[in-house]
Amino acid sequence: MTEPGDVPEGATREWLDAQYDARALEPDPDATLADWQARSGAMRRDHPPQVITYGDDPRQGVDVYSPAPGHGPAPLVVFVHGGYWQALDKETFGFLAEPFLAAGAVFASLDYRLVPDVAVADVVADVRAGIAELARRAGDLGARATGLGLVGHSAGGHLVAMAMATDWADHGLPADTVGPVVGISGLYDLEPIRRSYLNDVLGMSPDDARRSSPVHHAPTGPGPLMLTCGGDEPGEFERQQRLLATAWPGVPTTILPQSGGTHFDACARLAAPGPVQEATVRMLTGA
Repeated sequence: MTEPGDVPEGATREWLDAQYDARALEPDPDATLADWQARSGAMRRDHPPQVITYGDDPRQGVDVYSPAPGHGPAPLVVFVHGGYWQALDKETFGFLAEPFLAAGAVFASLDYRLVPDVAVADVVADVRAGIAELARRAGDLGARATGLGLVGHSAGGHLVAMAMATDWADHGLPADTVGPVVGISGLYDLEPIRRSYLNDVLGMSPDDARRSSPVHHAPTGPGPLMLTCGGDEPGEFERQQRLLATAWPGVPTTILPQSGGTHFDACARLAAPGPVQEATVRMLTGA
């Protein structure tokens, strides 16, 4: 197995480009995104979220969906979207809230500024700041302020892993601010990304890629951690999650295989009954 900071032997730019072209195996990615947006629009109409901001930029915001009032503070689940740090938004993923609300959790879809307006390191800082703001406001949201459950897809998987490697004391928060974490089709070593077509926009140097790679940071959160990707995704996505599991031996980690499925399917399965939804809801909410 390759080590963090390496790429598979003989990997060319063309090979890496194909491995990380997440749209290539999706029959109609634009139609899939349009479906997600329509489903999320319906969720927003039927269950209007509270919008919380954590900065001055319009993208520094969070949509918070709350369940029916229950007894005691609810679990707080934070979803971080993908888009290779360059695209998509919190509104697209409101449709994922439903199973978490049914489990009695508060669901937050977190947005962040995008490259090339900012660097990848700034995106990491945004996600940390957004999580910190949610933790500070948890009481007002009827949620628990510690042990936040995080789930991210694609670049969002990278971002929730970086949140799991955060010194929350720098934000005036306790060490156990973040609890269980789920990474779906995540990117945990950014060196292969730096060597692919994606870096034409991301503009990372070798040092940038290393500083923003979870595999080069020690986790501060206790976990547990679950990693999964679609069974039909290119092999680099499976290698990425094995790299993180190896780099973080002290964190209780489960790698959940998926039967088939593209990069987009791997995320959408959160909204449909099945192993991914069941394992994620159970881990992040205790339901």
